[in-house]
Amino acid sequence: MNNNKKAGGKRRRDRLSSLPEPIIHHILSFLDTKSAVQTSVLSRSWRSAWKHVPALDLDQYSFQHYSSFHRYVGKVLSLRYPLHLETVRFVDDELRSDGRDDSLVIRVIQYALSHDAQHLVIYQGNDIISRDIYRFSDVFGSVSSRNNLKSLRLSGFELDRGFGSPCSWMLTTLHLVTCLVAWDQEVLEPFSNCPCLKYLVISDWLWLSDGIPCYDVDEKRIKIHGLELLSLKLESVQFRYVDIFAPKLKFFGFWVDDVQFRSYSNLSLPSLDHADIGFTGDLRFVEKEKEYMKTQLINLLQGLHNAKSLTLNRDSTFQVLSRICGLLDDEPSPFLRLESLIIDDKIENLPYKLVNYFFKGSSCASPNIQYIKA
Repeated sequence: MNNNKKAGGKRRRDRLSSLPEPIIHHILSFLDTKSAVQTSVLSRSWRSAWKHVPALDLDQYSFQHYSSFHRYVGKVLSLRYPLHLETVRFVDDELRSDGRDDSLVIRVIQYALSHDAQHLVIYQGNDIISRDIYRFSDVFGSVSSRNNLKSLRLSGFELDRGFGSPCSWMLTTLHLVTCLVAWDQEVLEPFSNCPCLKYLVISDWLWLSDGIPCYDVDEKRIKIHGLELLSLKLESVQFRYVDIFAPKLKFFGFWVDDVQFRSYSNLSLPSLDHADIGFTGDLRFVEKEKEYMKTQLINLLQGLHNAKSLTLNRDSTFQVLSRICGLLDDEPSPFLRLESLIIDDKIENLPYKLVNYFFKGSSCASPNIQYIKA
């Protein structure tokens, strides 16, 4: 690209090419790697710019054929300059693969960690039953304790006892989605070696029982103790008991597909500001087991008693609550600081008894109901 171009008979300076290299690299870091390479070849002075970019975004969906994606990733890793990395994102969806090479994800992870990546995202699709998956300890167990990893987002891994590897020690953000859990203990403390953890997301876990993936974990108890934890989201994860100790936690999200929600009687969240809960399931069970449901619901809400705002997600949540709200008349509300109840704007005829239950124990002088679009 020439520094000067003719436009309407006048010379016009190309300001992009005159930008300092660090700024050019920063601009390219906002593009996925394929686009960054394509942009670089447009200018002779930019031709090697992509090799300096401190980010890699390798996405299978950018390629029509998996074989092309595989070759491209190999070339990128071999041609890129051996410089520090900040972020690596790798998407390899097994459902679209034609001749998948499972070793590719290992190579990408090893490359990221050996180049001091701080943020790592590995997405391998949602199907963890029909294909072989890697154990967390096999992939991350040999990571040096001097690694710089701060953020880790994984899907499609088997979580085993080796989860507390050195790569976990400095993590502040951890997302574990669509994973297979292979612990055989009745009490799980998977995050005990993550002392710096501030943001945690657990979603769509399956359990490995006698080599068979299943959802039935009636005897499992999970303990999440995080002294620095600020945000915790649990979605579509079944435990028999849940113990949470998080003195700094500000946000707690809880979404399950089974209204027979488990025991949440051991929640210690003294700094909680906002809770977001939602559940679906068989309403016939709710009608049949109202007393049981009331007890379980109260256990959950008592653990959230410090919340200043509460979001009730999903229409089914209201269907469940409406069926048992009559049993809450004589129960004291656990909420001491509740200021706002946030609900879907599609909800009509909100039961007064339900609203009264949430607010009757609050010290707030003017509590309010907010309606939001789902």
